Amino acid sequence: MYEPDGIVNGRAAIVAVAGELLRRFGPTFRFLPQGAGVGHHGMGTLRWNAGPDGGPTTVTGFDTAEIVGGRIARLWVLLG
Repeated sequence: MYEPDGIVNGRAAIVAVAGELLRRFGPTFRFLPQGAGVGHHGMGTLRWNAGPDGGPTTVTGFDTAEIVGGRIARLWVLLG
């Protein structure tokens, strides 16, 4: 996973990043899709926004994934 703070490899490391986000922003912090994801030829992207549940949006972005063998091989997290 390529994110603004660095490159994260492996499921355990990705879970740790997600856990740190929840710890930092609290258990009501939510990522919400904005429209449908789109993709073809092994690539897909999804726009999202995030913030406290029921509160204002605090960050926007989109994720782009490379799919290999039906699984995410690489994921780019881009902030808006």
